[in-house]
Amino acid sequence: MKGADLVVKIRLEQLAYFVKTIEKGSINKAAKELFISQPALSKQLALLENELGSQLLYRKRTGIELTEPGRFLYERACLILAQMDETLKGMERFRQNLPVRVGSLPSLAHTFLPSLMAAAGFGKNNEVSVVVQDTSAQLAEMLRLNRLDIAFVQEESVTREFSTWSVFQEPYLAVLPSDHPLAKEPAIDFDSFCQEDLLIHRDPCDIRKDFRKHCQLRAIQPKHMMEFDFNDSLVAFTAKGHGVSIVPQLVVEAFLHPSLVVKPFSEESSFSRTIYLISRPEAQEIALHWYEAAAALPSLLHSVE
Repeated sequence: MKGADLVVKIRLEQLAYFVKTIEKGSINKAAKELFISQPALSKQLALLENELGSQLLYRKRTGIELTEPGRFLYERACLILAQMDETLKGMERFRQNLPVRVGSLPSLAHTFLPSLMAAAGFGKNNEVSVVVQDTSAQLAEMLRLNRLDIAFVQEESVTREFSTWSVFQEPYLAVLPSDHPLAKEPAIDFDSFCQEDLLIHRDPCDIRKDFRKHCQLRAIQPKHMMEFDFNDSLVAFTAKGHGVSIVPQLVVEAFLHPSLVVKPFSEESSFSRTIYLISRPEAQEIALHWYEAAAALPSLLHSVE
């Protein structure tokens, strides 16, 4: 019964990780391609070896080398994954009446996505299943595992292996208490903003990642940061005068509060994000329909007075 046990315990994801490692020639390069950490990939490969009871790879400073059992598995894993890919593509014709599986970042789920769904013609007879994840990398992984058809992301690095459309670009804005000294400025200098007490999204979060990258680009070390999981907390603490925060322009309405003002950053410290639509190759027709619906929408970006 050992063979039956292997069928249960070995996952296709592990075989895919193993094949990718061989194709890239190193665990580190494969981990980057798969958008997972090197220790996480090493752990999965070790689990695979443990389940099979065979060493599959020699780990060397210059990369990896297949053992004889590893070469045997690699050849068959390629066939298994190819057959599974063909099977999934063949199953697409049975999914015509199933919900379109759409992935979204939190900042898009309650702003951009409802209007887009209406424009794309989804209603009672044309259903959508929406999955919200904190990061673009998580959405990309769900696409890779065939748990989504399309996804809206903002991290460009995850778009490279998928069919990709650039949907729109929007600025990040500064949110301040109405009595804050910077609130009188028509536009906020990013460097000065970072010297204030900052109320920021907790990692993992694409907005936090963008903020970190922009600080690094400008060689700025923020003075002090307090982390939060939810926008509602950011609104409440900012309104109480505990600090300042940032939001993408689309979510400004969530920050409307009599004790708050929203200001653009000055042009010399321009700070923005781009939203991309990504899909698996077999879902390109679905993705194109959503992209065309998005292109036909009136501007969703709210002007800041």
